[in-house]
Amino acid sequence: MASILLLHSALGLRPGVHDFAERLRGHGHEVSVPDFYRGHVFDVEAEGIAHRDAHPEYFEHVRAVADELPDDTVLAGFSLGSFFAQRLAAKRPGARAAILMHSVAAPRPPWSGVPVQVHRYATDPWISPPDVDALAEAVRDSGAPFEDHVTSGRGHLFTDPQGPDFDEAARDATIERILGFLDEGEAA
Repeated sequence: MASILLLHSALGLRPGVHDFAERLRGHGHEVSVPDFYRGHVFDVEAEGIAHRDAHPEYFEHVRAVADELPDDTVLAGFSLGSFFAQRLAAKRPGARAAILMHSVAAPRPPWSGVPVQVHRYATDPWISPPDVDALAEAVRDSGAPFEDHVTSGRGHLFTDPQGPDFDEAARDATIERILGFLDEGEAA
């Protein structure tokens, strides 16, 4: 089973993140869910982003948490947490995988060789399809697998039951795909 670092979105550590972590734990994975917002939680995206912007030190806190975990930890996140997970994975070649939900950034080549799995809506205001293509190319060029799971529809955080874009079937499919991805990596 995997050690997973699961990072919350710019809305903070909301109940949906804990629920997602529990679902992964239910399959035997060890999941760390740090609260790098230190208790601040938001319902409005703009407020969460303003909070993030006022605290550039949050990434260093996340990096410190990651440094305490095994080198082969899966780096996963939701939106802002996905951005942090991708940044960590780019410089952590021993990571088992990067699971990016609701966010993808253009990579700074070369990629580290870490397998990547993306989960997103077909139309997401926070994701640029050329960034997804660039990451896919960099990951594949490094010799690692890349999966891009696109849920039809428009929106952002479909895994958050408290959010307006929640889609229970998409959330459940995301969890199943993550479990399959991790099982494949274990068999390799």
